[in-house]
Amino acid sequence: MRAFVPVSFWDGLSKICYWILFPGLLFNLTSTASLSAAFILPFSLTLLIAASVMVVYGFLAGRLIGANGPATSSLVQAGLRHNGFLMLAFVQGAFGVAALEIGAIAVAVLVPISNIFAVIIIFLLRDGAQDAHLGRAITSELARNPLMGAIILGGIVNVLSIPVPSFIFGAADILGSAALPMLLLCVGASIRISALRAHSAALVLAVLAKLLVLPVVMMLVGMALGLDKDVLLVLVVLAVAPTATSSFTLAQELGGDAPLMAEIITVQTLVAAIGIPLWVLMMTHFL
Repeated sequence: MRAFVPVSFWDGLSKICYWILFPGLLFNLTSTASLSAAFILPFSLTLLIAASVMVVYGFLAGRLIGANGPATSSLVQAGLRHNGFLMLAFVQGAFGVAALEIGAIAVAVLVPISNIFAVIIIFLLRDGAQDAHLGRAITSELARNPLMGAIILGGIVNVLSIPVPSFIFGAADILGSAALPMLLLCVGASIRISALRAHSAALVLAVLAKLLVLPVVMMLVGMALGLDKDVLLVLVVLAVAPTATSSFTLAQELGGDAPLMAEIITVQTLVAAIGIPLWVLMMTHFL
């Protein structure tokens, strides 16, 4: 199978999805989404509170196992960041277009929050006096993120009601339709069982972050702020979704524990295949 579909093919397809297809999907969804303040404020507050809790959890988890700074920053990323591709693919298949729009808004809110938090934490916990500037690191990470560009552009078009030629929406719709199935294939191809080593304690805590801590926080905060059942279901799927694959690159570039990050991504992705359906089933009966 490896000879039939080489690794280079999946690497290239992943780049196409990240730089072209997924931004097209996000632009299409954010530019047409219904952005009422009555929904956006409690929704965004839920995501911000949950992200803050996971930063604290990551620090406590690192302290519990005596992890060094870079390893602790990887544990923070494990709970803080999300694979939005996987989440959107699941909610579209399970709940339909309305849930897909809610998921896109969640991605739009979380991308800047999680990227800024992650850069600051890795920067502060890195080993040695590396030649890096925090402000430049944050600006660089946000500026080169194509999802940010698509979200900002779509938000401007939406808020200002800027007329967009129909062929642009048509092209974005075609790109978006191709994005999710291709991204699911890339997620599967990115799993590396052979990458697992001996960080058992850290991996258990990283799995607990996604399988228990974050979904419970999302559910309780969302219910307290009066979010609807459909919104809570999307948020729980987002919570259980594995950390973003770009977490590895960020750890590698800024001085985090990249090998541990690779292991966390693999384990969380495998666990999510069971965890997401189980949480949706529980939430469906509970709410």
